[in-house]
Amino acid sequence: MPSEIDFLKVGDGERSGDAIALRFWDQAQPGTQTVVVLDGGTKESGAELVSHITTHYKTSVVNAVICTHSDADHASGLTEVLENLEVKHLLMHLPWNHVADIEENLKKASATDKVRQHFRKSLENAHELENLAKKKGIPIVEPFSDKIPPNNVFTILGPSTTFYENLLKSFRCVEELEMKDRFWAEVLATLAKTADKAITWLDETWGVETLAEPAADDCSAENNSSVILLFSHAGRKFLFTSDAGVPALTEAAAYAETLGIDLKTLTGIQIPHHGSKHNVGPQILDRIVGPKLNDANANTTKSAIVSAAKEGAPKHPSRRVVNAFKRRGARVIATQGNTILHRSADAPEREGWSNATPLPFYDKVEE
Repeated sequence: MPSEIDFLKVGDGERSGDAIALRFWDQAQPGTQTVVVLDGGTKESGAELVSHITTHYKTSVVNAVICTHSDADHASGLTEVLENLEVKHLLMHLPWNHVADIEENLKKASATDKVRQHFRKSLENAHELENLAKKKGIPIVEPFSDKIPPNNVFTILGPSTTFYENLLKSFRCVEELEMKDRFWAEVLATLAKTADKAITWLDETWGVETLAEPAADDCSAENNSSVILLFSHAGRKFLFTSDAGVPALTEAAAYAETLGIDLKTLTGIQIPHHGSKHNVGPQILDRIVGPKLNDANANTTKSAIVSAAKEGAPKHPSRRVVNAFKRRGARVIATQGNTILHRSADAPEREGWSNATPLPFYDKVEE
């Protein structure tokens, strides 16, 4: 029962994004192929997804499209998929349908329409996707862990409805309603500080890990609202994390444990947020990847794939993060301008495709 997961390259510059397609099928039963798309990157990578699916999957039918969250580098390309392929279902969050609690906290109970309209404007990628799905008659389901029960192939580990609605209070568009001037002043100051900061390098060895636990606010509410999805098929398990940070990953790990799922037995994992050091720390990696190995030459037990722009280093991916995954027995592979195929051993080989070169262990990491 083969499976294939394709991480397509997104963009040619420094900005990273996610555009992922997967399929699985039963070779003994022709016509059983299931195709799923997770995020579409930019409009350009969305078009590449369409071409990739029709060329390599030999179909124009996509059983499900999942928009993990509404950032442009994840959502905008999905309109190309909906426009050009036959999509059976769309899974995406509709934040404007969850504004009642926000209105109460902002003391704007009489301004429902204003808040909803502001959400729509601020999250225009998601709104465009919703409108296109409605136009084409594609059913929309909100992917919450407490609303969609797990099955033997897909399990939504996060977010839960409550977790998501609590995050909405900290979405940028909500903060803009209350403190627009202060919010943007802080954003500009942060950008200026980042631009002026020169990269300095630290020494790392296998036994010395410098990856720190991220601060509670290191990952935005929007990123923590990302869908976290476990794909299980024929004894293999792959965890898709999108841009989730430690709070979201912690909730997902806790839910997995209640289901009797040990994430440390994963055969593959998507490194969160293009390999940013703000999204993972040693504790959550010990929990979802496994403990650090004593021997640098030990056999790798899983693959860790990062969607990173061709010119995204050293931020995407962070060398600290790469080393941390490698210490925990993962073979780290980055897109960096290439499409990466993660396939089961029984999947057919693709003519002209070659093995990807894993990232090395770095003895110098960014501060």
